[in-house]
Amino acid sequence: MKLVALRKIHEGKFLTYYVADYLKDNGKIKSYEFISRDKNLTLSTFGHNKPAGVGLVPLSEDKEKVLLQQEFRLATNRFVYNFPAGLIDKDEGIEQSAKRELKEETGLNLVEVIDVLPPSYASQGTSDELMSILVCTCKGDITPSIFDDEEIIAKWYTKEEIKALLEDYNNYFSVRTQMFLYMWVKGNI
Repeated sequence: MKLVALRKIHEGKFLTYYVADYLKDNGKIKSYEFISRDKNLTLSTFGHNKPAGVGLVPLSEDKEKVLLQQEFRLATNRFVYNFPAGLIDKDEGIEQSAKRELKEETGLNLVEVIDVLPPSYASQGTSDELMSILVCTCKGDITPSIFDDEEIIAKWYTKEEIKALLEDYNNYFSVRTQMFLYMWVKGNI
């Protein structure tokens, strides 16, 4: 497929809605709707974005517990289990952003970065948003989010507690969080 046209349909405060037209191998045009954090995408810049956000996989210092958040996610109209995450501020590096987001959302301090994964798409079926993921250890006392408009409940969980959460179909997770937790509980991480 070849990108032949890109149209901005609506620009919101945080997200911009686009339609991309692709020329398929059979000569037909396929139009695809998506959102982006970039308000000024063009034919030449689309697909060449840098990470807009950072996500953390926070482990206790002994690596026996993982920190999860139950966060009310407006787009789902429910609480969802996920890891701390947020947007990278202008002129901010990935590790600096991770430290700030962890502190803002949980009150915890990042102790050690174990690994920084290559950027990955947050929701490639609907968005071009790239995220960087850090696996880290952290410590401190959990405190509420500093933002009044975020409903976040952060808590440490053991593998047994995570296993019980994963087995309950009344719990909802972000896909990335659920995949990591499954592998962690199964002993593959």
